[in-house]
Amino acid sequence: MIPVTPPKQYIHDHLISAIGSQKVSCLCLLDLSAAFDTTDHDILITRLSSWFGIRGSVLRWFKSYLSSRCFRVKCETDLSSWYISSCGVSQGTVLGPLLFVMYTTPLSTLISSCSLNHHLYADDTHLFPSFLPTHLDSSIDHLHNALDRISS
Repeated sequence: MIPVTPPKQYIHDHLISAIGSQKVSCLCLLDLSAAFDTTDHDILITRLSSWFGIRGSVLRWFKSYLSSRCFRVKCETDLSSWYISSCGVSQGTVLGPLLFVMYTTPLSTLISSCSLNHHLYADDTHLFPSFLPTHLDSSIDHLHNALDRISS
């Protein structure tokens, strides 16, 4: 079994190593607002197929699971009308967070292509580049460019 370093420990170890190398570190925390609620089902199905090789009856099961999901809200004794959800994954289920991570997989690839240290957990993204103090301006410009790419 391969040991997995917990996220906080991974970031901590990286920062300690950077300090030991006399580097400056920057921590940029990104939080996708309403991320679980805005997951596009068509994009998710495409990613399940193209990125993870899910096909056939399993892909059809996911399509069925995601389609025509409905909900209503209860406030004390009042119930709203039923609402059909055209996007989103349920956060309180076993599959919801897993599907969201699969949906955002290209984000990690994009950040890696920018050569930034990062950690993703559900809808939280941590960027933590380290650099020599003499490279401060160019490193911050690089981080801004990466944030522009992430945003788009």
